[in-house]
Amino acid sequence: MNEVRNLLESRFPGLYARIEQTLLASEARYNRETKQAPSEFLLEHTRRAAAIACKLAAMERVDALLPVLVALYHDAGKFHDGEYHKDGVPEEEHAAILAGHMLAESGAERADIEAVCAALRALYDDRLGSLEACRIVQDADRLDKLGALGVGAFFTKATLRGRGLVDALVQTLSRELSYALAAPHSMLTETGKRLAGEQTAKTVAFFDDLLHDLERWGIAAFERRPLVVEGDFRGRDGNRVTKVEVTIVMPRACPDCDAPVALTHRSERGLKCDMLKARFACESCDYARDISFCLPVLA
Repeated sequence: MNEVRNLLESRFPGLYARIEQTLLASEARYNRETKQAPSEFLLEHTRRAAAIACKLAAMERVDALLPVLVALYHDAGKFHDGEYHKDGVPEEEHAAILAGHMLAESGAERADIEAVCAALRALYDDRLGSLEACRIVQDADRLDKLGALGVGAFFTKATLRGRGLVDALVQTLSRELSYALAAPHSMLTETGKRLAGEQTAKTVAFFDDLLHDLERWGIAAFERRPLVVEGDFRGRDGNRVTKVEVTIVMPRACPDCDAPVALTHRSERGLKCDMLKARFACESCDYARDISFCLPVLA
């Protein structure tokens, strides 16, 4: 992180430390109000996204300052006012307002402030142009969820939420594998597309091995089921998408009575994305699990 820190210090002394303290305070307040254990997951993810954005910018041969600033602020509105999406306003809008105030106080030029805020707002809103900094940060954010980094974050989140191994796989592995498999088609930079192919293979290989070992030792048996979700979706650059493929990871049979498990699903528009909502339900007993996640956004 020294490269990112030094980049900001050379232009806006003290800003990097202020951003970190803001992120720490935001997550701490959210944890207190939701009675969760203390954590620094938001800060750690932001650091990684900023570091990746810095490297991507260099590989794309663009000035790293704007992408790094956008990456450092991209999740700053996630826990606005101590809650997650409390007021129905996308977190990037709150992040843009916060960034505008802090950058102005740090002496940033108006043009730079407007560029950062525009890129932050474009992160979630596909009606806005996908600006260069936005494209780099979106790819950095996605790359942080792939390969060894992504696997580490998967288990860190599960631990913070008090989930055991099997429960974490039931609740969230469908999302992780769906995003990983879609990643090469979701990246917006040429460098991101190339790196995503490499990291996706690592992600899938790890979880394939894990699921194999769980079944081998008689601990749990899962199946990976491809699912095509049809609808009227939009790609990140505005192109129409009528089908999105996801991977559902579900118990091969009911863990309580060994009867068949049925899968039902639907999609609906959420605040920031098209959501998939799926349900696993035993055909013989009361076992059932509900999962939901944003559908992958294709470039």
